[in-house]
Amino acid sequence: MTNVRAITFHIAFAKWWACKALGRLRRGAYWGPLSTLRLRDIPEQPLPGPDWVRIRPRLAGICGTDVGLITLGSPPDVFTSALAIEPVVLGHENVGVVVERGSQAQDVAQGLRVNVDPILSCEPRGLSPCPSCREGQFCSCWSIAEGRAGLGFSIGYSAKVGGAWADSFVAHKSQLIVVPDGLTDEQAVLVDPLSSSVHTVLRRPPGHEDHDVLVMGCGIVGLGIIAFLREWGFKGRILATARYPFQKGLALHLGASEVWDAKDLAEKDYFDRIAEIYRIQPVRGRYGRKILLGGVDLIYDALGVRSSVEDSLRLVRPQGTVMIAGMGHPRWVDWDPIPHKQLTVMGSHGRGIESWKGDRRHTYEIVHDLLAAGLFPAAKLLTHTFPLEDYKTALDVLTSKGRHAAVHAAFRISS
Repeated sequence: MTNVRAITFHIAFAKWWACKALGRLRRGAYWGPLSTLRLRDIPEQPLPGPDWVRIRPRLAGICGTDVGLITLGSPPDVFTSALAIEPVVLGHENVGVVVERGSQAQDVAQGLRVNVDPILSCEPRGLSPCPSCREGQFCSCWSIAEGRAGLGFSIGYSAKVGGAWADSFVAHKSQLIVVPDGLTDEQAVLVDPLSSSVHTVLRRPPGHEDHDVLVMGCGIVGLGIIAFLREWGFKGRILATARYPFQKGLALHLGASEVWDAKDLAEKDYFDRIAEIYRIQPVRGRYGRKILLGGVDLIYDALGVRSSVEDSLRLVRPQGTVMIAGMGHPRWVDWDPIPHKQLTVMGSHGRGIESWKGDRRHTYEIVHDLLAAGLFPAAKLLTHTFPLEDYKTALDVLTSKGRHAAVHAAFRISS
């Protein structure tokens, strides 16, 4: 059996707690000897069925979710851990080529360059489509714990199918989305995170009463939301929060009306800034926490952590909407603003089949078109690439983005 290089990770409770404690003092502990993160040789995963293919990644994106998993931002009992098959081979963002085909996948061209939708929904499991899959919402498939045993719920979270942080992984032919010839690998590897942006907006686009939007966080998903809101046709005011000045500059370039970085917010927080915009007074709670009883119409929370969720609920106007993009695992959130303000809170995850310009298309295909049209400036978004062997350097860069002006990064696996 052929061996492949792969970066693997699993939860070992004693090591988890030890790394969690030491990581607060020394960030490198999260990928040091005490961690379960390893670059190692593992047996190549066999094709699970005749309608499966093997993919050799060219570039593999380093998602914030991956970094959060490695740096133990997610509790060990987090929702998705019940659906993962450990030790996971990390990496769900990908662009690669088909290098092996099962007997019922011969209609897929050898050497075809593809993005792979990582979710292992009903069709890869050999099941009839569930209600979510019938609607094209594969990320919320009802059957991801059923069907073919031991698959896990997604590429990048499974020992059975592997992940893109490796020399190869396997995928069902239904997961393949062909990359247009005009796109570079550097553009194509951004398709998954930018699909999260597009999917979030299309799940809850601004309505007639939504004149002002706030985007919390200007990582790649937040930046993608800003750019796509303008492409979608939103003419109102887009406010945004960023951590670093370089993110602020990119957000303004992509269409934000006003952006506040950490320095701005240290001078005057966003409660006071938004209160000034709407000529209202923040209410200060007993222990100093503020809340607005007016505010912006619609918030896209592209961070999804406890602080951003709590602040979003406090900043949005009564009867407004907070859309949480991705899974940041917020815990101990004060949810009282939801019933008090009669808010709508929604969630968005991944990608699917979207209604766009009178057609039904996969989010990846929409993003391919937008990349080709120049809406998403890949050269400004993919700021760093690393060989797989330099994964510790990559993690050091991505956990100190301000020092390196890092927006998004990828591993170069092959050419």
